[in-house]
Amino acid sequence: MLRLPFVAFAASCAALLGQQPAADAFRVAPLFGSHMVLPAARAVAIHGFGTAGAEVTVEPSWGAPVRGLVRGDGRWSLDVETPANGEHGALRLTCGAAAIALDDVLFGDVWLASGQSNMEMPVGRVNGWNGVTEWEREVAEADWPELRVFTAQKQTANQPATDIAGEWVVCTPETVPYVSATGYFFARELLRAGRRPIGLVVSSWGGTRVQAWTSAHGLAPFEQYAGELASVRLDTDEALLEARRDAYWDAIAAAIPNATPVDVQLPEKWSQSGLGEFDGAVDYRRTIALPATLRGHDLWLELGAIDDMDAVTWNGAEVGGMKRDGAWNTPRRYKVPAARTGDEQVELCVCVVDTGGEGGFGGDAGSMKLSRCDGQGEAVPLAGTWQRYLRAGDKGLPKWVRAGASPNRVTVLWNGMIEPLLPFPFRGAIWYQGEANRGEADVYAKVFPAMIRDWRRAMGQPELPFYFVQIAPFDYGKEGNGLTAELREAQAAALALPHTGMAVTLDCGDARDIHPTLKQPVGQRLAYAALADCYGERRPACGPSARDAVRDGAALRVRFAPGHGGLKLEHGRDGFVIAGADGVFVAAEVRIDGDELVLSAASVAAPVQVRYAWAPVPKWSLVGGTGIPAAPFRLTAR
Repeated sequence: MLRLPFVAFAASCAALLGQQPAADAFRVAPLFGSHMVLPAARAVAIHGFGTAGAEVTVEPSWGAPVRGLVRGDGRWSLDVETPANGEHGALRLTCGAAAIALDDVLFGDVWLASGQSNMEMPVGRVNGWNGVTEWEREVAEADWPELRVFTAQKQTANQPATDIAGEWVVCTPETVPYVSATGYFFARELLRAGRRPIGLVVSSWGGTRVQAWTSAHGLAPFEQYAGELASVRLDTDEALLEARRDAYWDAIAAAIPNATPVDVQLPEKWSQSGLGEFDGAVDYRRTIALPATLRGHDLWLELGAIDDMDAVTWNGAEVGGMKRDGAWNTPRRYKVPAARTGDEQVELCVCVVDTGGEGGFGGDAGSMKLSRCDGQGEAVPLAGTWQRYLRAGDKGLPKWVRAGASPNRVTVLWNGMIEPLLPFPFRGAIWYQGEANRGEADVYAKVFPAMIRDWRRAMGQPELPFYFVQIAPFDYGKEGNGLTAELREAQAAALALPHTGMAVTLDCGDARDIHPTLKQPVGQRLAYAALADCYGERRPACGPSARDAVRDGAALRVRFAPGHGGLKLEHGRDGFVIAGADGVFVAAEVRIDGDELVLSAASVAAPVQVRYAWAPVPKWSLVGGTGIPAAPFRLTAR
């Protein structure tokens, strides 16, 4: 392998590590980019950043230019009227000599998808994820040019952030493996129903609780969070935190790497490649011959997930990097512009930085490649032999400081991953979260509806459609099973709010996998709720939802809310138990009587309580007319 002279190699890495964008550089907020979907036939506030007092012009291809000034806080916002659904367009933005072109813009509905890991889980088998059921077929068939997806990169913040990284991609077999599976199947169902184009903005983080996704305003009524909110407020000097993080990266840039490299095979995890539990900065370098079919074209540089952070140079020039918390499971995909791809040989330098736990490359070999952005030509695989240099251990570096620290600190995900997306006129939101709150169902029953109201307030839409997933069956073990049913009940409490809907997943779980692969019905059921409630289609949107129970002699009658399309019992009459005043539950006999269930048991002469599917991995049998399972419930007879 050709070895880059050590001095040149070190200098190229240091060049990137020391670079920072100008704070007042003219730019558009990242939610606005080429290939985006904008809401149709309405005024949309296009906004961004620049030098205070400078004039900004937005020229839409479909109408007259709009002009305004950058405010004193360095932000600008201009209302642009958009054309009708289904149109194509482009935007040109200028500020002095600076110009930004946003091409291939569609106009339709944009949905926000958020939550924890079951929303984050992608379609494909990438970066340690298993992929959805029949993922190869799903990927091969994912040709939906009218679906565009923006995936927000993970970040926490102690105060509302103004910026977040991410980019819009067109849904193709090449891009869909990395897209939220629940979000994709939701959007696909809308497209199949003729609701197109669709934009999907995914902002999710695995293992996170609802309190982190709620703003300080939304949590203010809850006295139990007053101390945590005060603690967060004490850590809101973002300028100081940013300066300390800059000093950390400056120290890495100043460090002298070991002059003797070690040949290693990528992808590698540090714990498995001789580095053990090393924390600090490690440089990787490789020389590649660039095929003629790739030269002179925009290229995607894909490196898979990197734990924790990285900085990347291409022939000594910056092409990407994630120098922030929370990106350890995020696939790296950097665009190399055509202006940089004309050389026959390329020196790649990847500085990997880990601040605790595992480090290194977490993806599989297939996730490391170099390919044309237009999908033409052969990809160059990047897995294989690289040269590894130790740059600096953590003892030789300043302490890395975190804004917001744990992603489960109150408000930090609202601040870091929802606030920066606003203002934006989302059509609605879908949500898959709850596992992280399983031990506090009573709290969740209050905070989750408060979060929904909080989002609606912040987005200026008091009745923003909001559809969510009830957590799927999973065996948490004898130490953790007891509270699952209560959490499902707490989730259902949010249905008391208008324009909400819940996707039941009793038939979509896996007792041995907290990330079940059957995500297609989950997205479809969220879409059914949207089509019925948001788009006004007449169709059953969900399975049966129990309303109340009444005594009928030695039996109980369970009555249901309308809209389920009829009651059916599948694979027996499993899941129903009743009890008398003694609270001893026994299996119930059950029959359907019109739109009601009649339950009884020979050993319970005067039943007063009924439970259905009341377990972490429950037996179930009740479905609606469309085959969607009923939600679990427990009722006491009136």
